[in-house]
Amino acid sequence: MKKVLFALLTVFLLVGTSHALTTLDFEGIPDDYYYYGGNQNLGDYYDGVSFGTHATVLDRDIYGYNSYGYPPRSGDAVLFTDAFWSGEIRVDFDNNTNHVELWYSSFFDLWLEAYDEHGNLLTYDWGDGIRRGNAFLEVNTADTDIAYVLIHDHGYFYTIDDFGWEEGQGGGNPIPEPATVLLMATGLLGIGGIARFARKRS
Repeated sequence: MKKVLFALLTVFLLVGTSHALTTLDFEGIPDDYYYYGGNQNLGDYYDGVSFGTHATVLDRDIYGYNSYGYPPRSGDAVLFTDAFWSGEIRVDFDNNTNHVELWYSSFFDLWLEAYDEHGNLLTYDWGDGIRRGNAFLEVNTADTDIAYVLIHDHGYFYTIDDFGWEEGQGGGNPIPEPATVLLMATGLLGIGGIARFARKRS
């Protein structure tokens, strides 16, 4: 019986503390948001995140672009910035996170920098320029304190695809609220006690 209770508690901890990765592939958005459409800033089009000035989208089927050198990782659309002079995209999160990831194609090295709400740099990742393919970047922190990220190169051309984050995740191994664990553990122990009592009476 103890083994069963332990297994149930383990399953609860694993399931109850998992966090789904939200991924944006930038497919199927209104024409106004495409660079060759209305060139409207993405802003808060997506739930959970807000894209800063100059964040727009390229799509090789709707508004064609030369995707030979900068192919999407999935589908036909990619995140793009028209700010060639700075080459920067800022993404703010509605709720702090501790994990952000993306795939990119770029001419120069690309940087993914994570900041807290006070503008302090927490951590970063970077990769070499890659054309005719995609490379992966990710940032992680020990706490849920990534308020926004900056994506930038040296002011040339790059595209982003499959941008993802885990909203509200706490630390590398998230821990459930103590009250929730206590309630569940008490319930499991109660079930075990009843079963044991019934077994003794029989």
